[in-house]
Amino acid sequence: MATIGYDAEIVLDNQGYLIKPGSYLMRQLRIRKATIRADGGEAYVDLGPGKRVWSMVILCLNDLLRYDGTLTGLTGQQYRDALRTSYLNSTGSTILYSDPINATAVAVHFDQYSEQILDLHSQVVALATGSSLAASYQVAIELVEA
Repeated sequence: MATIGYDAEIVLDNQGYLIKPGSYLMRQLRIRKATIRADGGEAYVDLGPGKRVWSMVILCLNDLLRYDGTLTGLTGQQYRDALRTSYLNSTGSTILYSDPINATAVAVHFDQYSEQILDLHSQVVALATGSSLAASYQVAIELVEA
């Protein structure tokens, strides 16, 4: 199991991940509505905070290090595959999400997924020379509070 502050910055679906610096964002919009009344005044109804939405870029890179400087033991492809599996298998259900800010795990819907391959050329060269594919990715995700 991944541990935040040791080998992960977040835990999603029991797998730890590291986040691209500057990419973590949590939004929580208010549920509200403003309408114009017949007398020309404004009616404003505020129902309070809505559900939280988290967006971030997950680093799915080869040779990632834990906080103590040792290798995590996973390739970028393995991180990417774990994220992709969580995304595909969570249809119609929730998964658990933890980060250093929230004390307890939160049930979330895995709402969006997009991946970027960092250097496609070097990965094609590795395949052409018979080396194993160890791709590096940056995966942008969005989670919505259940």
